[in-house]
Amino acid sequence: MSKQLPLALAKSLALSEDLDQLQFHHLLENISQDPQLKQFAPDGVCQIDPRNGNLVIYNSARAKRVHTTAQPTAVKEDEHCPICEGKSADILDITEHSEGFTFINKNLYPIFHPIEDIPLENADYFLHQDPEHQGRASYGFHLLQWTSSLHDKDWHNLPFSDALISFQRLANLEKNLLCQPTDFMARSETKVNQDVVSGYVSIIKNFGATAGASLVHGHQQIAYSNILPQHFFNNLRFRKRHNKSFSRYMLEENPSELLVKDYGELQLIVPYFMKRPLDMLLIVKDSDKRYLHQLNSIEQQQLVEGMQQAIQAILHLMEQMGIPPAYNMIINNGPGCGLYLEFLPKTQMMGGYEQIGLFVCQANAADSAELLRQHICLPKDK
Repeated sequence: MSKQLPLALAKSLALSEDLDQLQFHHLLENISQDPQLKQFAPDGVCQIDPRNGNLVIYNSARAKRVHTTAQPTAVKEDEHCPICEGKSADILDITEHSEGFTFINKNLYPIFHPIEDIPLENADYFLHQDPEHQGRASYGFHLLQWTSSLHDKDWHNLPFSDALISFQRLANLEKNLLCQPTDFMARSETKVNQDVVSGYVSIIKNFGATAGASLVHGHQQIAYSNILPQHFFNNLRFRKRHNKSFSRYMLEENPSELLVKDYGELQLIVPYFMKRPLDMLLIVKDSDKRYLHQLNSIEQQQLVEGMQQAIQAILHLMEQMGIPPAYNMIINNGPGCGLYLEFLPKTQMMGGYEQIGLFVCQANAADSAELLRQHICLPKDK
């Protein structure tokens, strides 16, 4: 039997088994007072690179975490998985699968944490004035969603129905954070489905050591913060500059031969500006939708199908290339955004030219699209 976190143990660690039943002010108080989180709390300061707007947040305590200081493991799998052993922070949400369950908990090593003195910030305030270069206050939450309690299960090998459940809980978390009723964060002047939105929810996935994953057990990271990452701010600037979202632009302008698969309400494409072999975008065609929780049931199902197939293709093709499978997944949501997912396989190392914005790619977009179509669209042997 594969390693897994037992349900009974998970429930014993649960502050809540249903996030909908956990009032936000109770969650805020719990995270603020958690002694484990305080031990590894970030410095609470954000600096901005004036050349390109990149944000830098500081967490000196994070260098002390076990996965930073331990010797790298020589094997693919962790001999002892702290998640399966229940060595984690409080659990906030548990939803059962056909086998096992998905759950959400606090990150013991947060990049954002509540602060005592909340600054007065204007709604929709993206450019921070800091003439003395003291830095901007950065605060919020840092949570984790574990795709499955089963150690060897993740998006690529979960049954579709279970993957859909995991996605729906992730979308629900996004909504609970953005639409929370307190003044913890400045509120946007723009409403989503008549709901007031405050703060920003950034969702990413690191899979594989070269993509920054410190644990093998499959998970997503969710940051709820007062600052908008530059990548998402670029989406907003694109909309203002072109009077359309980046996702709409790509649906209209990306060459047809770079289409990997059309799911109906979503498209999986290789971008014409592909920086690394097998880079993909999974785009929601309704570019008025900015968040996961806005998707209807058909869009949810097609997004999960596309996500599973994209990840399966990345892992399979990287193994064929003789490269350890690794990728980052970024969920592009938020202001000015048409919702899309970005898949960034670690098929090449980053060098000095890439650091100055000149990417040297060892494949072309058309060949990558053809490889991906062959894997995703051709019938599989039973």
